Amino acid sequence: MHVLKRTPLALAVLAGLAGTASAQSSVTMFGVVDLSLRYVKNDDATYQLAQDGMAGSRLGFRGIEDLGGGLKASFWLEGQLGPDTGTGNTSFGNGNTSGPDAFMFRRRSTLSLSNPWGELRLGRDYTPTFWNIGVFDPFGVNGVGSAGNLFIAAEIRGVVGAAGAYGTLVRANNAVQYILPNGAFGPGLYGQVMVAAGEAAPANKYYAGRIGYAAGPFDVAAAYGYTYVDVAGNITAPLWSLAGSWNFGVVKVSGFYGSLEINGLAAGDAKQDNWFVGASAPIGQWNLKASWGQVKQSGNVLDGNDASQIAIGADYNLSKRTALYATASWLNNNHTAYSVSASGSPLTRGVNSNGAEIGIRHSF
Repeated sequence: MHVLKRTPLALAVLAGLAGTASAQSSVTMFGVVDLSLRYVKNDDATYQLAQDGMAGSRLGFRGIEDLGGGLKASFWLEGQLGPDTGTGNTSFGNGNTSGPDAFMFRRRSTLSLSNPWGELRLGRDYTPTFWNIGVFDPFGVNGVGSAGNLFIAAEIRGVVGAAGAYGTLVRANNAVQYILPNGAFGPGLYGQVMVAAGEAAPANKYYAGRIGYAAGPFDVAAAYGYTYVDVAGNITAPLWSLAGSWNFGVVKVSGFYGSLEINGLAAGDAKQDNWFVGASAPIGQWNLKASWGQVKQSGNVLDGNDASQIAIGADYNLSKRTALYATASWLNNNHTAYSVSASGSPLTRGVNSNGAEIGIRHSF
């Protein structure tokens, strides 16, 4: 075995290089590992070692460089993990055509320039319309209690065929964003605008904006987005939402209303309305959570379709990085097939879906 001799000169050169690099930029590796014992009852009952009951499992790298004069460059690369099998899982959103074993930076892949006037961000990222709903869910749009269980079901996807109903529901590819800086245009004001190029792919051409105001105990925001579902632009999907929260100290209450339309269909337009109310109550190292959500579909062949979900849960923080959690949810379907977990057994339309899980989440 060869041993590298660390001479004083070599050590001095290495120290100088490290000092120069650290003065100019910084790079951070981060991630989340989340696993749970999960029970899901659809048509049949399944028992699983599942993932992402409290937070999405991920591995990422982010970095920032100070260019001087208030200008900074930064990047963010983040991919989905499947810790139950040791694979890299693709994530929600359009463009997921790879196999389940491939690790790619599908959660987020962005490059930015920012200064006191805001941030210009390029690449794949969460959409403003998703942010406006997701941040007000006490379950963080994760697990069997997620508000996202009522976002999109097979019935509304089916009205536009194989393209799916709403490719930019969570993320968009080929996106250009401008993000307001904190406080530069008024205390508590925040917002963003996004334009995503279709690049001859269905369900990705998209533009949207979000504006909000947070001060003291309350936070309120509105968002609007517009997706071209097919390449020709004949089928479109506008989505808008209003959302907010109020922290009473003992309990934080949140809610949103969202409306999605699918326009330009030969059999007539389709619509989906979502209502949601949630609450969270931190008590020492505990955080108690509950939510109720409802979805109604109409138009096209969807009249009379609706579903509702009730969820309860609790987290116990063992430390700042590690938490235990338990969640249970009950989802009632009326001519729909919404499920508390995509990894459950097949679900017949009109059959209810229930689930429960106990898990651990560790972040680093």
